[in-house]
Parts: sequence; structure tokens; C-alpha cells
Amino acid sequence: MTALGRIDSPADAVADSRIQAFGVLLTAANRLERLLGSSMEHESGLSHPMFEVLLLLAAKPEGAPMGDLSRRLVLTSGGATRLIDRMIATGLVQRQRSSEDKRVQVVTLTPAGAARLVQAARRHVEELDRHVFAVLPADRAGAVVDGLDRLSLHALEALPPLG
Repeated sequence: MTALGRIDSPADAVADSRIQAFGVLLTAANRLERLLGSSMEHESGLSHPMFEVLLLLAAKPEGAPMGDLSRRLVLTSGGATRLIDRMIATGLVQRQRSSEDKRVQVVTLTPAGAARLVQAARRHVEELDRHVFAVLPADRAGAVVDGLDRLSLHALEALPPLG
């Protein structure tokens, strides 16, 4: 990297500590997603995106509008619709028109979805303890989570709406 942090050559790009740090972040996230996501799917039959939907709905017993789910999951409206359709077909969630605004569809957790969430969460926590919290010292884990949360909120605010 040059003294001013400019990138003037391929070697500068490779050596840039900011690019390296972001690469480490993405690589770790992708590897953990693959490791923990495959374990969850094998154990509970839930994909990680399905698990995320169930968690979001468990936090909102009144239900969540499809648009909110789409934004929180960083999915297009079509992608969110396909995911929710699969979850409806397996009895995990239900969708109905909002009583306040008929244009809005609200998704809620079913009792079967709540039971599956608990089952999956129990196993997921075991895997998180094994592959994340046993690896990171306790004093560093909090800082890592706080930093990632700040980055996530910033990105959410900076992202344009998905189609």
C-alpha cells in the first residue's frame, strides 16, 4: 500500500489492509454459514433463511408485513415471496391480508413453526458454542458482535430498496 493509502497497482490492491480485512470478514461469514447452515438443515430440515424468518416472526407475534421481511432478510420481494410460499407449504407460517391495509400481506408463525424454531435453535446454539464462542475469547466475542451489528445497521440504512 502506498503512503497515502492509494491503490496504484495490483500489488497495492492485494496489500491493502482494508481490502484484506473485508475479505477476512466475508470468508469467515461464508464458511460459518456453510458449516452452521448445513448442520441446521441436516438436523431440523430448515434452511438458514427459513430459520431467520422464524426468528423474526417469533419476535413479532402480531406478524410481520412481507415488505418488512424482505428488507430484513435482504431479499427481493420475489425472493421473499418464494421463501414464504415454501414455508407456508410446510406449515411453518401463514400469510393473510392486513386488516388495516388490504394491500399488505402479514406473515405469522404457526404452532408447528414455533415448535420447529425451538428444535432448530437448541441445536444451533450447540453449534454456535462449538464453532464460534469456544473459538473467540469471551472478552473479544462481545466486541466482534457489537462491531458486526454496527456494520449491519449502517449497511441496512445505506442500501437502496430491493425490487
